[in-house]
Amino acid sequence: MNREKTHLQGVKESQRFLNFESGFHKIGFICLLCIVFLASVGAFSGGYLSEVTRKNTIKTTGLQYERFGRLQTEFKFKISAQKYDSVNKTLRIGGDFNKFYEMENIWPQPDSMYSKGNDLYLVYNDSEAMQNFTIWLRVTPVKPGSVKSFLQLNGEPEIRFRQFIYP
Repeated sequence: MNREKTHLQGVKESQRFLNFESGFHKIGFICLLCIVFLASVGAFSGGYLSEVTRKNTIKTTGLQYERFGRLQTEFKFKISAQKYDSVNKTLRIGGDFNKFYEMENIWPQPDSMYSKGNDLYLVYNDSEAMQNFTIWLRVTPVKPGSVKSFLQLNGEPEIRFRQFIYP
């Protein structure tokens, strides 16, 4: 059987471009697999790579949050303090936090709340000290970009954290 290449009229094949296209397909497939893998482990939103727990230097206050978020997609911060002897608790949240986020819900509700400059203050007044003190914040990003923020409870060392919000 005689196998000759059949050429279409008006079509000029270039082996160099055919090899380029084949290589581009392979690279594209590998890139697609990498994107799917990164998305499944949380590189773009909630997941193993995104979830972070930070503590202040004296290990009394902790913060759980997601390192990556999407614009206009609500997510939460969990702020917790170990056995806390102080009756009044003042949580200060500052940095870029107020510029990039809109507060949706705070639980438990603070007894008072105010802002000074770019910092937000949540004040909790209790009649007795609590064993564990936890605050949940639900926020929605209103601007994309890199967000550098911090929180501080009753003048203790700050917890600095950074997030990236995808458009």
